[in-house]
Amino acid sequence: MPELISPSETFLSTSWYRVLYVDTDQLGVVNNGHYFRFFEQARGEYLRALGLPYAEVEAKGLRTPLTEAWAHYYASFHYDDLIRIEAWVSLIKRASFRFDYRLYQGESSEVRVAGHTIHAIVNEDLKVVKIPQWLLDLLKPKP
Repeated sequence: MPELISPSETFLSTSWYRVLYVDTDQLGVVNNGHYFRFFEQARGEYLRALGLPYAEVEAKGLRTPLTEAWAHYYASFHYDDLIRIEAWVSLIKRASFRFDYRLYQGESSEVRVAGHTIHAIVNEDLKVVKIPQWLLDLLKPKP
């Protein structure tokens, strides 16, 4: 398996999310399923920061369905916490790519949640296709 790209070797996006009451469960902590929604927000912000909102990717005839999602919960978030989300592309293959995520409480350096998602590249007919050069150029690590 190819080696993962570290955030120091590529473009790193930072976005923020304020925990809403609806995000929490009966224990008063963010429900574990909501983290994947936070990951989705971070992916969108990542692409937007590079000048290519996901809607434009779709307008060019591509889709990036999720094929794998994983999260490790080190510590909880609670109502009204400000979450700092770092996202980067950590692996690029012929027809898929992987985003990694780290979530922090505000400006803290302690990772509370880490995760990744893997996305296939498909055309409008949902057939797997090779990552086009224009998208590859955008996702490749910046020296």
